[in-house]
Amino acid sequence: MIIKNFKSLATNQLRKDALEIVNQGIETVLTKQSMSKQIKISNNILKIQDNQWNLSNYSRIFVIGAGKAAANMAGTIEQILEDKITKGIVIDTRKRQLSKIKVVKGTHPIPSETNIKATNEIIALLKESKKDDLIISLISGGGSALMLSPRISLNEQIKVSKMLLERGATIQEINTIRKHISNIKGGQLAKLTSSKMITLIISDVMTNDLNVIASGPTVNDPTTIADAIRISKKYHLPDLPFVETPKEKLYNVTNILLITNIPAAEAMKERALSLGYKAKILTTQLKGEAKEVGRNLSNQLKPNTALIATGETTVNVKGMGKGGRNQELALSASRFIKNGVIISCSSDGVDFITQASGGIVDEYTKDKAKKLGLNINNFIKNNDSYNLLRKVNGIIKTGKTGTNVGDLILVIGKK
Repeated sequence: MIIKNFKSLATNQLRKDALEIVNQGIETVLTKQSMSKQIKISNNILKIQDNQWNLSNYSRIFVIGAGKAAANMAGTIEQILEDKITKGIVIDTRKRQLSKIKVVKGTHPIPSETNIKATNEIIALLKESKKDDLIISLISGGGSALMLSPRISLNEQIKVSKMLLERGATIQEINTIRKHISNIKGGQLAKLTSSKMITLIISDVMTNDLNVIASGPTVNDPTTIADAIRISKKYHLPDLPFVETPKEKLYNVTNILLITNIPAAEAMKERALSLGYKAKILTTQLKGEAKEVGRNLSNQLKPNTALIATGETTVNVKGMGKGGRNQELALSASRFIKNGVIISCSSDGVDFITQASGGIVDEYTKDKAKKLGLNINNFIKNNDSYNLLRKVNGIIKTGKTGTNVGDLILVIGKK
């Protein structure tokens, strides 16, 4: 069971069913299982989906990467390739000991000197590589902040990141800015080596655009300086030294999308059907202001029906409270929900804060808050969803899952 506090949250059958459905969604996209199904090696031939490489053609194999799934991806690729790997380095939010690949614990969502130092090690490894070497690059959501080589100071980078996050910028907008103030994003990383590069990608972006995931370090970039300037003006950012990114095809790279939110949504649907509910996937590209999405979803609740969505909402932070977009979505929904349960949960286990991966609410949540003298609207206004939900048994805890395909949302009505 991925949800660590499942028993304490499952106070009735409907909540239990809802938690089982979301848990199934997360389990389906766990890194090791998904990678092991798609990556095989036989007689020194590496096969990944419909692609294959003869490893006899390469002198050395290096592994690099970054993201919230990087450590698990590195562990899996090490198990598959074993002593064929020469060395490697990846950056994650968790520490893990591997035999060939160094795992650096970086910071997210706010970057740090640790991230920059580890990224410099990746850059040095790429510059060390030769044309007859093979680079395996492991990329997942969170990689934009973790793998960092900025053209501005770290303090300026942090300031810009906070401004974009707090002002409700989309992941596409944030990554457009990141690419054009970076030395490695938007395809620039791949330009640092003449080696053949295989990039394995886990998507936390609802459109699964490879150039957006972790700011596309090995993907040619369709965004321009003009786009970055437009976004900068929209969110009133300071003047930044934007650089243009590669637009040409990067012939030394094969980018492979391994895991997305679609299998998670499908697994949730199948689990709901097996539990006796009607089930429908509303969208795998959910977006919008979290509190408004929560209100809208609560109005769609139907008896004996599980409505499923995946994607990523945003929060325009105006208060000084504690929480994340999933908790705010759930708390907002709690004001309107009748005869049902709504869950919003991050697949990576961190809903902006490490204490929660998301929230669960039902028609009793509002009553519990009222009995405790808590005004839900005030908590939403202060972006303080965590401190209310924890008092009404509404916080979902999974810990860091080692995967990252965005958020999973479930709206389920009583039978």
